[in-house]
Amino acid sequence: MDKTPLVSIIIPNFNHSRFLRERLESVFNQTFEDFEVILLDDASTDNSVEILEEYAKDPRVSHLVVNKKNSGSPFRQWQRGIELSQGKYIWIAESDDSCDPDFLLTCVTMMKNNPKAVIAFGGSITIDENSSKIEIDNDRWYDKRFKKRQGECRVFDGIRYITHNLIWINYIYNASGTLFRRDAYGDGSEFESCMKMRNAGDWLFWSIMATKGDVIEIYRKLNRFRFHSGSTTREGVNKGKSSGNLFDEDFIVLRHIFENTRIPTLRKMIRLGALMKKIQRAQMSEEDRKAAYLKGKELLKYNKKDYLTERISKTLSNFIPGISTIRNDRL
Repeated sequence: MDKTPLVSIIIPNFNHSRFLRERLESVFNQTFEDFEVILLDDASTDNSVEILEEYAKDPRVSHLVVNKKNSGSPFRQWQRGIELSQGKYIWIAESDDSCDPDFLLTCVTMMKNNPKAVIAFGGSITIDENSSKIEIDNDRWYDKRFKKRQGECRVFDGIRYITHNLIWINYIYNASGTLFRRDAYGDGSEFESCMKMRNAGDWLFWSIMATKGDVIEIYRKLNRFRFHSGSTTREGVNKGKSSGNLFDEDFIVLRHIFENTRIPTLRKMIRLGALMKKIQRAQMSEEDRKAAYLKGKELLKYNKKDYLTERISKTLSNFIPGISTIRNDRL
């Protein structure tokens, strides 16, 4: 490439040959064109490499890296791609997703217009394995206030975004719908703990990244997030179906937020109580439930007072606006 690209697009892949062409075509057909593409394969056993080698002939591809041994974590591929990147902005375009042609132009424009921003992300249309739309609102835009924001963009202070939003759930649930600033990643040392995770690494990643500057929410569904019917990791935890150890990474993320961000005492108690309730109601064996409860208690120091506070607050929220809940706290 003759000049440094503004955006580095990282496409990490593992056994997604079925979806690769759709993904790659959606990237190469972006209306914004100042980018490089970094293709990564994590020791796929299907014909992914053959497809990647075909697209690697495009002059916009700066790297094709094929691992001989699987890295063991999808976030290791993120790390490798960021290390190779040259752009000011990073887009991790997951290999099984797709997007609108104006996705990158929209995100880059917002980042340029808001120099303090480190993250810009938009909504997603959920699609199945046949690329057909599924009526699932992963963005949680069903409240009236979000319906009024359709087509708009809003900028939030990163710390407030953590204390109101990310403390509850990873609203930045799909990297494919997100653009972030390369300099906010630095040398990557702050993000090393994310790379050891299998499920909640992205939640921790964005929680750290948001401390570096503002967060932009774009209320347009320009991303295509593919839902796999056999997925059992994050979806399992979110729906309360899990073995005990799948809560371990949630504990780590929350502990990081509590240790590095000033959270109001009442909100912290309610959040811990909500976690206790989630463990209590999760579909798991009693042995796994007890193990998860004790592990969480050890790491987060929650107690029955937290649980009761959450239950009382939940009831009061039906009558008193502003009581701390996942819905009321969201910016």
